[in-house]
Amino acid sequence: MSAGMVVRNVMRVASRTQGVTAAQPQRSFLTVVNQYERGVTYFLGKMQSVKEPGLRLLLPIFQEMVKVDIRTQVSTIQAQHIMTKDNVAAQVSAAVYYQVEDPAKAVNTVLDINGSVITLARTTLRDALCRQDFNEILKHRSELAETIHNAVGQQAYEWGVKIIRVQMDNIDLIDPDMVRALAKEAEALRERKAAIIRAEGELESAKTLAQASAIISASPGAIELRRLQTIEKIAKEKGQHTVIVPIDLGQTTMGLNAAAVAQTS
Repeated sequence: MSAGMVVRNVMRVASRTQGVTAAQPQRSFLTVVNQYERGVTYFLGKMQSVKEPGLRLLLPIFQEMVKVDIRTQVSTIQAQHIMTKDNVAAQVSAAVYYQVEDPAKAVNTVLDINGSVITLARTTLRDALCRQDFNEILKHRSELAETIHNAVGQQAYEWGVKIIRVQMDNIDLIDPDMVRALAKEAEALRERKAAIIRAEGELESAKTLAQASAIISASPGAIELRRLQTIEKIAKEKGQHTVIVPIDLGQTTMGLNAAAVAQTS
């Protein structure tokens, strides 16, 4: 194998691994466009066409081809330090999923597609989150990610790039004291909610007891039956109990007889 063929093979492998970030022009007579690529062809420096996958012929000196990877790319946005609207220092990391939709526009408009997408997503992320309170960021995480996705996608469309998804990975506080303060605030909110639930339960219980009292007072023997049921319940419990309950047997008998007469009538 000659030295020239070795050099050409090395350049071909390098161009395949570089993807859309730093595509190098191909000037060899024969070149192969892979299924996941598109070849933007130039004739004397002027764009001629976009080649589909397959074996392609180029006129040396006159023609050259820039290969563009059209597969979905994933770029990670490193942790960004932000100051929220309520003066909470935090750091946020995210991931951007994108795909080259128009190879010709991508090559002719942007020098470094990957770097441009990351920079655009990073600045948009910081701008969007700095306008929100920290609690709002935690509550509306998905909505904010969708807003950032739309803003980045609108600009990237002009580059021939389609933004598929923007996902916020981690949202962390920088100051440990702020972590403890927010933990205390969350605990106070939970205690407040528990107190409200207990108060609502007591209110419903009071309403039910008032209704039961009105029903029992309307029936002469109902209170006596209720008293006997309570005594029977205590007697069924485990262990020995001595309970002294003052009962007017005459009044109890009269109440029970009245209840029986009312039920039979």
